[in-house]
Amino acid sequence: MHAIMAETQLNDKKLMSFLSAFGPQEFHVLMTVGHQGSCIMSDIAAKMQLSLSSITGIVDKLEAKQVVRRVRSGEDRRIVQVVLTDEGNKVYQTALEGHLELMRTHLKALDPQEQDTFVALFRKIATTIKERK
Repeated sequence: MHAIMAETQLNDKKLMSFLSAFGPQEFHVLMTVGHQGSCIMSDIAAKMQLSLSSITGIVDKLEAKQVVRRVRSGEDRRIVQVVLTDEGNKVYQTALEGHLELMRTHLKALDPQEQDTFVALFRKIATTIKERK
């Protein structure tokens, strides 16, 4: 297990160096918004376990890099959605493809039946984690 985690971290570092314009927290926000489609600032803060003021600073930096933009709710101006720009979507897709390629590389060590078993077990673990929240 340690070897798998070490190799994954090494590959994540390679991906992060590709995306070196972004700090780890910026990258996490970018991936969260990309995965969700849009996110409320307070939801991002809760997910990352950071204060709203910290998320505001991170989103400010991402806006300056033109990868996200803020959209105020028409119904309640206190609610601020964060969405990816076209450039942000390109960065998100590049990062996602990098992660998928990493997983494909790791799964090549398994035969098709083992891959199916691995994916089923991984989904079961993910479901259990979600249920505990």
